[in-house]
Amino acid sequence: MGYEESFPRFLESIVDDMERKIKRQHGSLEHDERYMKASIVDGMERKIKRQHGRLEHDERYMKALKKNKQQQNESYLHLYLQPINIPKCSPHLIYQFDLAIVDPNKNNGENTNSVPSKFVCEEVFKQLELGTMWAYDGKKNLYSPSNERKNDLRNIKVGRTTYDVTVTGPVANTCVQEILDAVRTQGAVIPADAVNALNIVLAQGFNNGSYVTIKRNFFKAGQSAPNFPGGLKLYSGISTTIAPTKDFGITIKVLKTHQVMYPGGELLDFVKENLHNSGRDNRGGGRQGHSSQSARLPDSFDRKQIKFFNGILKGLKVETSHLKYKRKYALTGMHDGTANSTIIEDLNVSVASYFAGQYNIKLAFPNLPLVKAGGKNKLPMELCTLLPNQPYFTSLNTAQQRDMIRKACQKPGEKMNDIIESAEIVKSVSSANTAQDYRFEIDSNAIQLYGRILEPPKIDPNPKNLVSRGAWTMSAVCKSGNIPGSVKLGVVSLLPKHRYTEDLHNKFMDAIKKRATILKIDIAGPNNPLKFSTARDLERTLSNMDTKYNFIVLDENDSSYGQAKLTELVTRRTQCIKLQTIQKVCGVNSHPRDNRPARPDLATTDNLLKKLNAKIGGVNYSIQVQGLPQKIFDGPVMIVGADVTHFTRSDKKPSIAAVVATADPTAAKYISRVKALYPEGERKSVEYIRDMKSVMKSILSEFGNTNKCLPGKIIYYRDGVSEGQFENTVMEELGGIQDACMELKQDYKPRISVVVCTKRHKQRFVVRGQRGMENMEPGTVVDTGVVSPNYMNFYLNSQQAIQGSTSVPCHYYVLYDDNRFSMDMWQMLSFYLCHTYARCSRSVSYPAPVYYAHLACASARARMLSHYDWQGIQTGPEDPPT
Repeated sequence: MGYEESFPRFLESIVDDMERKIKRQHGSLEHDERYMKASIVDGMERKIKRQHGRLEHDERYMKALKKNKQQQNESYLHLYLQPINIPKCSPHLIYQFDLAIVDPNKNNGENTNSVPSKFVCEEVFKQLELGTMWAYDGKKNLYSPSNERKNDLRNIKVGRTTYDVTVTGPVANTCVQEILDAVRTQGAVIPADAVNALNIVLAQGFNNGSYVTIKRNFFKAGQSAPNFPGGLKLYSGISTTIAPTKDFGITIKVLKTHQVMYPGGELLDFVKENLHNSGRDNRGGGRQGHSSQSARLPDSFDRKQIKFFNGILKGLKVETSHLKYKRKYALTGMHDGTANSTIIEDLNVSVASYFAGQYNIKLAFPNLPLVKAGGKNKLPMELCTLLPNQPYFTSLNTAQQRDMIRKACQKPGEKMNDIIESAEIVKSVSSANTAQDYRFEIDSNAIQLYGRILEPPKIDPNPKNLVSRGAWTMSAVCKSGNIPGSVKLGVVSLLPKHRYTEDLHNKFMDAIKKRATILKIDIAGPNNPLKFSTARDLERTLSNMDTKYNFIVLDENDSSYGQAKLTELVTRRTQCIKLQTIQKVCGVNSHPRDNRPARPDLATTDNLLKKLNAKIGGVNYSIQVQGLPQKIFDGPVMIVGADVTHFTRSDKKPSIAAVVATADPTAAKYISRVKALYPEGERKSVEYIRDMKSVMKSILSEFGNTNKCLPGKIIYYRDGVSEGQFENTVMEELGGIQDACMELKQDYKPRISVVVCTKRHKQRFVVRGQRGMENMEPGTVVDTGVVSPNYMNFYLNSQQAIQGSTSVPCHYYVLYDDNRFSMDMWQMLSFYLCHTYARCSRSVSYPAPVYYAHLACASARARMLSHYDWQGIQTGPEDPPT
């Protein structure tokens, strides 16, 4: 049967399968055939024709690859990147076995789906002594290159519990060759179980007691780690993941990574350090707080301190030695009672008296709070020792974020050297442990390929002002805010009068109004009221002011940020601003003893005014869409950005979803919706946006009211989705968008495209420049070689790297495309949208709609924390006041 005969039949079967799948997921709703078929048919046509030689290869890259490596070319770059090849891999099978670990004291000894703690699982695997060729995923699955059948039942004691442990199998098998076959076959699906098995085998080499393993990150145990704010340590390690690629087969992405860890040692020392790490906000100390030598414990803890420690102690593992043996506990928080005040009901004695009588231990700090340790256990802190090498999963506060950036930041050459060194360690560890048993080799040389630089857009209001390295100057805004009349500004200070003085206030207002006049933003004067308030009275203070827009002056790390954002919902527009930022605007030194001359910082002033103008409905600048292919904007288009954010794993708050959509043709004005997502059952978070239909229906209605028409195209950018979640997330959210369109208007059928964009990957590129290894220029795109063979996808670096750091490109996956845009169109559109972020005259790392979805999530998060008084866990402002 020839190609012309086989192609239609094959294509028809693919479409039928997809139709059945969609109908199963959406019940009796009949989806429009164009929704289901257009993207599938178009994609399959391209794939099958390419397979039969009907499509020619992209000439741009064919020409570039033929040129001499030493050439200098404005359009193409010679890139190095860190994946290391697996040039030789055995076609033999990897066999999977089941490991069941059952506590006979629970569930009547039945083998349920519950898995014991990570510590128990690791101890059981260690005591099984299966040998070095066995790999373990830390839960229920074992892997071996041998298919020797097992049906072993053993009793293994961990701590005080004896577990029934059963190894059975093999229950399944997979072959690495399947990955290579799928990569080489256009349109084939890469087997996820084979990739997962290879990841587990690769990680097993590090599970030898010398490394601390956190998912696919490996940290040398007992390393000499630098100190980190909060009495913590900052470990450096290696992160790996298997990545099948289009042209290089199976590769391993290797990256140096960092993880904050709890230090080993006395729990009291850790608590002491954290009591004083915020300096003057916690009873004294200089700007950096007390040193560990001078810090001392207070006589008692207040409610705020107990809330704080409830967060950072939760899940922490400690060891006690007051018994005849050492016993381990997992803490659940801090108790509000002390050893003297807490009574043991069965014995009717205090905890302090109990330890004195039972163990002959007189507590040195009987008036300090106890810590909760599983069940009803409550322990004195002075008897607890922190176990070493425990990861710190609580969100970092501002000071910790700053320290992390400073210590983890690396120039491109340094980053690549560390990657090469890490790759050698991966090769060495694998060769000594699993590589020989599973018959694969690792080549630690970096891959080399070419990239291409896109032309930047022209920016209104001055298109002659060219974009250079992702930045441009702004002489005026496109349009001032549309609030009737001039915008009257006010300031509410949450700081005392001696810190934010009347003189500083006048200088600040003068600097703002002077610069606003130059940028053609209409601000009223001369009277700009100043009020002093507290976070608790902020809403009442703002309600009594006759201003349109108010700055709220905060101190750094001030928890009142969330309260200010919550107040904004019921009063008027506000903008939080740090005292240090005001001093920069005014050209005033932040330290009274600093006599060095200071100049007003115009860049900071401009950023404040851009934010102000955007909040009152103005347009700072917009891209000229004439530079894009006409097919993209040949009718009304709505570009949507969406994100879902989660609280820390130690927290039990709902996930937050934000959907943000353009409301005008220039992608300068937006509609936003935020939604709380409550998990179901035992799930700790929600990965997809539930009830997308109602969210999009509301957004489309507002778009229609604003523009007097509905969009003919909907381009949906989604962040925060891993490759393993593509199918479920896209089917749920795409189905919700389609349902919203059909419910809004019976015959309304816009063309929809879905793109996932993420920076949570381990891919790093550096350029071979005249001065050695350099960062990629804004606009650098890579769509060959190391991209995924499964989807239309590309890497795009749209931003200029921060000085002294290595840029991280964004990875785009086009998952569904009714609009049938080409690869070039997607790259240009995504790059252009990175130039529409209103808060700065620079291109950013994500398309602006996605960036705004991030901000909407962060703002909702702060409001939620403030509303429910959940400030015991320090989250650190994700959208810090500027």
